[in-house]
Amino acid sequence: MSPTPSASQAPAFDPPVHFDYPDAVRGIYVTGWSAGGGHMSKLLSLVDNTDLNAMVIDIKDDDGNITFKPEGKFAEFGQPYIKDPQALMKTLEQHKIYPIARIVAFKDTVLAKKRPDLSYLDGNSVWRNGKGDGFINPFLQETWHYNVDVAKLAAELGFKEIQFDYVRFPEGFESRDKVLKYSLGDYKDKKPAKFVQEEKDYTEASKKYQDDLTSLQIKLTDAANTYNSAKTDENKKAMDDAQKSMSDLKKHAPQAPDFSDKARMTQLRVDAVSDFVAYAREQLKPYKVKVSVDIFGYTATLPEAPGIGQNFNRISSSVDVISSMIYPSHWSNGYFGIPKPDKEPYRLVTEYMKAEKEKFAQLQTPPISRPWIQDFTASWLGAGNYIKYGKAEVDAQIKALKDAGVNEYLIWNANNSYTEGVSYIPVE
Repeated sequence: MSPTPSASQAPAFDPPVHFDYPDAVRGIYVTGWSAGGGHMSKLLSLVDNTDLNAMVIDIKDDDGNITFKPEGKFAEFGQPYIKDPQALMKTLEQHKIYPIARIVAFKDTVLAKKRPDLSYLDGNSVWRNGKGDGFINPFLQETWHYNVDVAKLAAELGFKEIQFDYVRFPEGFESRDKVLKYSLGDYKDKKPAKFVQEEKDYTEASKKYQDDLTSLQIKLTDAANTYNSAKTDENKKAMDDAQKSMSDLKKHAPQAPDFSDKARMTQLRVDAVSDFVAYAREQLKPYKVKVSVDIFGYTATLPEAPGIGQNFNRISSSVDVISSMIYPSHWSNGYFGIPKPDKEPYRLVTEYMKAEKEKFAQLQTPPISRPWIQDFTASWLGAGNYIKYGKAEVDAQIKALKDAGVNEYLIWNANNSYTEGVSYIPVE
């Protein structure tokens, strides 16, 4: 799906505030509540007095609320968490804090409720997951436009980077895609990009196979005729070798790709998510902002995660920064051969980075790697499966990244309560 009107024709944008990209982004997550409330002074102090230099601030949050009150068509989606966004940007500029606007894209309970046609219906009501979250449909360009328009609001405020989160279908979507009612939009009659490539590859492989088969058939016929004329050991071996070559070739005959309806729907999800990211980047070009995407860490360990529509390489090829969520607590026991990943933060991050580097090696121009790491205790994992996270555990993750050659990272704590005394730049 080609991105709609090129945004690069717009006049040059002059932001109201100015920021330099730091030596390497070392940031923390900040909710709209924190950014607009009394907790912000503590977070500013943390950044001022450490080697941290960036904040990822919710501009469209996990519920779908815009975290300030914009004017115009978005007014109904705004909440006054950040009462004066311009003043916030001025404060960040004064403190030389690199500002990243977090836009939660397709998890959007607010819009799903207002516009059920942009969501998924379970019977006659909007479907919600087990946590009560609503989602909007990445197949529909109207949802793309909405998220990108909110991102433009952030860019106009002076944010230097737009970070899209929940750039995916709901978890486990492949198990309910036949039950829920939703629109495929422009993807209804589309052939997935992977199918187009697979058809091309299969056609080429089949032609080569037929050519090789014909050639070997001629050799076998010639060898058989020669042997029938003179039954020597040498001629017998030549005929047997030709027969074996023929048998070996047939074992590796090209297999027709899976073009089933299930495979098609799977790949259309991947297309929709990847196309949205490419569209967003194109539309945001006039603002000269970086575009980043949060992505599940495990997608770097798979060819793709088609249930949710995330293909690590396709998304990475359309962004400036990729932020894999590699929280040790979010990996199942045994992943990477680590019995309890949450209990071995250094080892988990080390193993993940090996997988990511393999993915990056397949890309012509890899994005900046800036993973999300963990500064919270995952007690929900149950006794024996987790440890209390503090300075040592956060340090271990940062050190593992450094040892893998990665100097950028973002630290997540949902309550914005960060551990003190962390070595944000590991000593050699």
